[in-house]
This record gives sequence, C-alpha cells and structure tokens, in this order.
Amino acid sequence: MMFCPKCGSILAPKEGGKKGKLGCVRCNYVSKEKQEVKLQETVEKPKKIEIIDENPMKAYPKTKEECPKCSNREAYFWTVQTRAGDEAETRFFECTKCRHRWREYS
Repeated sequence: MMFCPKCGSILAPKEGGKKGKLGCVRCNYVSKEKQEVKLQETVEKPKKIEIIDENPMKAYPKTKEECPKCSNREAYFWTVQTRAGDEAETRFFECTKCRHRWREYS
C-alpha cells in the first residue's frame, strides 16, 4: 500500500489494467512511475444463528411473583409501554414452571 507524499492519503490506481500509475483521490497527485496493482476483496458468507435452547425466556430477569395458574412463586418479567408516554408501563410475566403468561397494570 502506498501513500500520497503531499497529503498522506492512500494512492489508488488511476489508469486501467494491471500496470498503471497510482493517484491520490484527495489532492489529485499522480505518481510518475508505473506500479503493478492487485485489487482483491474477500466476502464472507453470513453465519447462520441456531437457537439451541427451547426456552428463550431464560435470558429475561426473574422476580418473585405468584403464578395465577399453578401458584409457583417465580416468574420471568419484562415491561412494555402499551399506553401513552405519561402513563405507567405494563409489566408482563411468564411462570418459570408452567410457562403461563399474564400482565399487570400499575
């Protein structure tokens, strides 16, 4: 990789072909000698994401809240702003035992 002696920018090929002059895109400097240029780009395929865990709720925080269905005393929870911005958000829960979901308004 060569740099412009005037401004320090990277020099890019000016004339087409493998052997050509290098030039600066910022200050229009052109090198006097011809250089052999090889442009190469490698593109990686995106990796697939595989979800192994069948319960994605394990990433949510837990709280002590009684399940109305099975009376278990632990649940995952999250909050969503379901009403106007000046009103309280809605809390959603999912039981850690039976996976029953319910909501609580403040």
